[in-house]
Amino acid sequence: MKRKDAAPLSSILDAFLESLRIPNVAFLVSLRKRWAEIAGPLVSRNATPLSLRNGVLTVVVRNHAWAQELRMSKTTMIGRIRETVGERIPVGDIRFAVGSLAPVEEAEAAPREEPPVSAGPDPEGLSAIADPETRESLRAIARRSGER
Repeated sequence: MKRKDAAPLSSILDAFLESLRIPNVAFLVSLRKRWAEIAGPLVSRNATPLSLRNGVLTVVVRNHAWAQELRMSKTTMIGRIRETVGERIPVGDIRFAVGSLAPVEEAEAAPREEPPVSAGPDPEGLSAIADPETRESLRAIARRSGER
């Protein structure tokens, strides 16, 4: 028995996010998952991608020294992003903003526990998504889109 209309989950997810007018979210999730590979271990401990808007990636850095250092290697970093994640959503520029990396450090310090799956209704229809990070990201998106 063959399925004619089978499609990879990633393409369905991209289409779903695009229908919500937020296609950059899937790209940003992919970018964050592969950030250590893209930026290297030292940079990834001191900087993390925050947002992507109009082709400009905003990266939060630990301090001004890191911001200055990364500004000088911006072209190389854009090339690594394109090589690693692809050009589905082009990153044309990177902006470095000094800020707190506390949520990233907390996530690395303590293993994240999977939230319990409630026995009640699943209004977003996301309980079948195995990856807890992706599931929670999509739930947050669904909640924000419902607030509009």
